[in-house]
Amino acid sequence: MGWHRGRGRSPMHLFRNRHFNALFFGRLFTNIGDSVYYIAMMWMVLKLGGNSTVYTGFAGFLFSMTEVLSLFYGPVLDKINAKKLLVTASVLQAGLLLLLVVLSKYGIMNVWLLLLSIPVLSFLSELTYPLESVLLPKAVEKKDLVKANSLMSIAYKGSDFFFNGIAGFILAAFSMSMVLGMNSLLFILSSILFLFLKVQVKRSKQTGSVREEWQAYKRDFKEGLSFVKQPFILQLLIPLLFLNFFFAIVMVVLPSFANTAGEGASSYGIMTAALGLGALAGAAGADKISRIFPFGKILAAGFLLSGLSWLFMILLSNVSIWYVYTLMFISELSIGAINVLFSAIFQQLPDEQMLGRVNTINVSLLSLAMPAGSLIGGVMAKITSVQLTMSFFGIGLFVLALFYMGSGRMRKLPKVVEIDHTYVKLSR
Repeated sequence: MGWHRGRGRSPMHLFRNRHFNALFFGRLFTNIGDSVYYIAMMWMVLKLGGNSTVYTGFAGFLFSMTEVLSLFYGPVLDKINAKKLLVTASVLQAGLLLLLVVLSKYGIMNVWLLLLSIPVLSFLSELTYPLESVLLPKAVEKKDLVKANSLMSIAYKGSDFFFNGIAGFILAAFSMSMVLGMNSLLFILSSILFLFLKVQVKRSKQTGSVREEWQAYKRDFKEGLSFVKQPFILQLLIPLLFLNFFFAIVMVVLPSFANTAGEGASSYGIMTAALGLGALAGAAGADKISRIFPFGKILAAGFLLSGLSWLFMILLSNVSIWYVYTLMFISELSIGAINVLFSAIFQQLPDEQMLGRVNTINVSLLSLAMPAGSLIGGVMAKITSVQLTMSFFGIGLFVLALFYMGSGRMRKLPKVVEIDHTYVKLSR
């Protein structure tokens, strides 16, 4: 029986839309490039920096700073030609990577040049994702928007998991210049695909002077900030800030941990894949769990399971590398589910007209802890040991579980579907 037009059609029919194809495959190539680039850069920084975690800590700081800065350039994206900027960003990424290939080929490459390239490449990468989101509604019909977003998410998450996993093997098999060259080719392919995107791009008109626009921006920002400053919202956000701090420590120490506990670059790739797959599996089961258990109990039990799994992983890391991969996957299951549930809650809590600014502020505030975590993690691993530094993530998760068990308000949180803007008003 064939698919009928309209409701009930398979999402696959979207691939008959050449504009959607250009965005989808452009996103796919961009994300493959970003995944391989992040793993490759962190590994190359470790090696060129003489296996010092101080350099990987600084690299992590530079990567995470662009996420924090996205708070400020976000509103500007509405006022420019999104397609032109998307193509330009991809071309610039390709060009900069080719420059790094040339430097590497002639033996000029060093750890400082690599570090210098990170904020530029990371900034360009951060630009592409909101730009694709702006262009997607112009490339598909309104009734197909949810399906299109689902497919774009698969392109993002699926390629992230798969190419994080094989990035380590790519690093082990090819030279640095080859890896950077392949990455550059992916961004060239992305820019070509984005050129085939033929949509009407309307820039928002400036309704007043620059001063008036700036005053309106500040007013909206303050309104969003006043919502986030409510005690109940802060009780939800501050533990996540704490979690991001410790996760940033893990990510900058992970290459060195893979070097000592595993087999170098290939183990690093598998570890990042295990974390990604765990988060993906947890996210897939989040909806079902949220319908059965109250959110307060999910938080306490989830962080406890994740923390214990992580600490056992550290203890067994000298026994077998497979314990490391398996327990990393298990530890990330709870975090993947909890991240999805927090996203859903912060889409339900604000009034509809405040949704955009509140979520932008949340993302930026939660990113604030990551640059500090990156720098501290790199130095801490240098002063103490990699294993001890890695264990702080498990300890942090355990402390979070105790917080959610001990806080009466958090422990009594109902099911996710019941937590909306009326719940915030009742809890004041």
